[in-house]
Amino acid sequence: MLEARRRDLANDLSSKMRDVRTQTAAERASRDERDSSESDPQADIDLAVMQMKSETLARIDAALRRLANKTYGNCAECVEPISEERLRALPFAVCCTACEQAREARKERRPSSELRSAFGAHHGDLPA
Repeated sequence: MLEARRRDLANDLSSKMRDVRTQTAAERASRDERDSSESDPQADIDLAVMQMKSETLARIDAALRRLANKTYGNCAECVEPISEERLRALPFAVCCTACEQAREARKERRPSSELRSAFGAHHGDLPA
């Protein structure tokens, strides 16, 4: 399943890159006619999609390495097996649901504590 998904994403990414290159060349030719400072929203979306697909490919490659190392399917945090349901939905999952939720909760709490320390909350300048 990982290899099939990787193959599909790689093909999609290659196709999208060809499209963007073709589009970019055509836009360069017509750019002299309009303000070059204008942003192209479609190009921004295309680049964001390509970046997401590239990041997903990297995650799949990492999952394939874990498979080769016989660590695939085990949580990187607690080393317990990741549920089959989670792996079907997200075959490149690194953590079990419980550890991922805990990581997300820590991530959500961190910005406010970092903000307080950055602005001197430890000196009583900001309420806790």
